[in-house]
Amino acid sequence: MTETERAAGRPRDERRDRELIEAAQQLLAEVGYDKLTMEAVAARVGAGKATVYRRWKTKADLVLDTVRSLQWAEPTPNTGSLRSDLLALGETFMARDALRDAVQAGLLTAMARDDTVRAAMYEMVGRPRQQAFAAIVAQAHARGEISRPERGPDIARIFPAMTFHQLVLRKQPMDAAFVTHVVDDYILPLLTRD
Repeated sequence: MTETERAAGRPRDERRDRELIEAAQQLLAEVGYDKLTMEAVAARVGAGKATVYRRWKTKADLVLDTVRSLQWAEPTPNTGSLRSDLLALGETFMARDALRDAVQAGLLTAMARDDTVRAAMYEMVGRPRQQAFAAIVAQAHARGEISRPERGPDIARIFPAMTFHQLVLRKQPMDAAFVTHVVDDYILPLLTRD
């Protein structure tokens, strides 16, 4: 784009971008992916649908940016012991974000059908936690607490699976007792077994 072309149009309002993303988050949480429309997002912020379409060509593009805005970004625990690190990581699963959780629930049907949405969810939520788990395993191996760090990637799947089961299928709380149970009864024995 040339300077003349850039000067001819109005500069994009980043505040409006945030409002539209927040509206998309709210609607995904309320009605899910299948019922989300660009028109509803525009109406939620009192804008015309052209305002949304100028920023995102399709609903999928809007949803991908909405998912990116939910990225999990917690520091990797490094407390000096494997158990303490795992408990600290488990606490991040307990730190519920009601909107993020509802958006994720609203995207379940889309994730089942749309590889792009599923990949975006993994990149924004799954991969950072998997990387944190891998870092904890590497730290524990360096301290001599575990001898077989190659088990880490498979064991890393336990916490998200049990969390999903606890929250979504059983509708039970994620509390400190649950995290301690998962760490002490499943993850630690598997990681420390020779």
